[in-house]
This record gives sequence, structure tokens and C-alpha cells, in this order.
Amino acid sequence: MLYDPAHQPELPEGWIFRVLLSLAALMRTMGAALAMVTSGILLGIPFASLIHEWLPMSRMLRERYFRALPDTVMALLISWLLLRFAHRLSIGELGLHWDRAAFREALYGFLAGAVSLALVALPPLLLGWVTFENSDAKVRGLGGITLLVILIAFAAFSEELVMRGYAFQTLVHPAGLLSALILTSGAFSAMHLNNPGMNEFTLANTFLAGCVLGILVVWRRSIWTAAGAHFGWNLATILFGLNLSGLVVPLMPFRMQISGDAMWTGGRYGPEGGIFCTIILSLLLLGLIRVYFHRNQEA
Repeated sequence: MLYDPAHQPELPEGWIFRVLLSLAALMRTMGAALAMVTSGILLGIPFASLIHEWLPMSRMLRERYFRALPDTVMALLISWLLLRFAHRLSIGELGLHWDRAAFREALYGFLAGAVSLALVALPPLLLGWVTFENSDAKVRGLGGITLLVILIAFAAFSEELVMRGYAFQTLVHPAGLLSALILTSGAFSAMHLNNPGMNEFTLANTFLAGCVLGILVVWRRSIWTAAGAHFGWNLATILFGLNLSGLVVPLMPFRMQISGDAMWTGGRYGPEGGIFCTIILSLLLLGLIRVYFHRNQEA
């Protein structure tokens, strides 16, 4: 992995040098992430007119998912350029090896993400807070459904590559794992600021989710695990008929409506904004921290 000391220059002694190197790494990180996101937006502009025909849904949702393809292309290209010419390493050092193990890690992550979302949705079901309502599934047909699922997968992968790829891993060595988690998870939360229903509580949950995904990367030493978990969580949310980070994805012919205090249910933002989600994410984070440090102590 890129954050391994073997792939990073030796750090000088003294806290002043550490702080300066951490600031330099932060500036490099921000520049790389900004370049990936901006270039992805620019690459997607020529294809914007095709979005409505392929994905009949709200403008915000169409743009977000359609942009996943150019975002992924540019994130991969910029990551490859930085690794190839700045570090003399292959892109596989980001945890992007293309082999059977990569498929296995993505599958493990997908199942973990889907099960975690199910655990968030289970308490309202058991408490009788849930009603199901008919909904207009605008995305119909095998082609439309397949395209949407593919774009959801690309959206999860591109976000993980931008947040937990080069940006995160080049911060770990000079700034430390905790600082890298805080900074990149904060940026991950900021990416959702314009989502409907976003508030301070949902922002905190999104931050926790970023920390969980970051620990997944350093524990499993693979971006595929985090990307799979991200995709599994998002797809399960949609299949349950719930709002995904405040967005309504018109795939299912029903909506799961959760009554009760928005502090518990997440309100318009969906279950990701409620206390049940906070509990599940906190338990996941504590468990992952435990197994990660336990493995390091054994090594």
C-alpha cells in the first residue's frame, strides 16, 4: 500500500518537521482530490444532454450518477499519473490489484455493507414504525435497471478512489492514521452538504461512515473492500425503498415510510441520518479499530 513506510521518504526527527510535512501532504492531497473531481465534471459535460433519456429521475440524482463514469475515469488516470511519475509505483499500490482476491474483497465488502444497512432498518421494523406505500418506479426494464445499478457501483467506487485512494494514503505516513481519517472523512461529509435533509446530525453520521470505510482500507489493504461496502450499503438502501442520503431513487415500486422522531429515523435524509445508524456505525468503527490494531500487534 502507498502509505507503507517502504513507499514513503524517511521522516526527520522533531515535531516541527512533522507538522510541515503534514501540511505539505495535506496540500498535495487537496490538490489531487480537487483535480480528480473537477476533471470528472468537465469530462461529463459533453454527455449531459443524454442523461434525461437514459435515467428518468430528478436532475440532482441523474447528474450525480451519470457523473460517476467520468469521475472514475479521471480518478484512475490522475492516480496512475501521480503514482507512476511522482512515486515510481504501480496503481496497484493503492489497493487496486486486479485479481481473484480483488473480487473476493469486493464481495466481502458488498455483503458487509448490505447487512449493516439491514441492521439499521431493522429496529424501526420491529418497533412498528414502518409503513409501505406505492411508488412510481420510473426506472423500468432490464436495460434501465442494469444501467442504474452499474452507475451506483461506479459512484461508490469513484468516491472511494478519490477519498480513500491517493488522498488518504499519502496523508497516513506524515500525519498519522487518525489525522488522515479525520481529514478525509470530513471531506467525505462535505461532499453530501447539498443533499436534501442534511443537518449537523446527518453530517456526523456521514463522517462516521467515512471513518469506517477508511479503517476498512487499512485493515484489508484494499480499496475494493471499501468500494464494495459502499456499493452494498447504497444498493440495499434503494432496494428497501428508503431515501439514500436524502435522495429518492425511483427504482422500487414501493417506498418504506418510517414514522417517529427524525432524530431516530433520519427524517427526509433517510435512515443514514438517525440514531440507529449512529449506533451501528459506531459499533462497526470500534470493531474494525480493534481487529486492525490487534493484527498489527501480532505482526
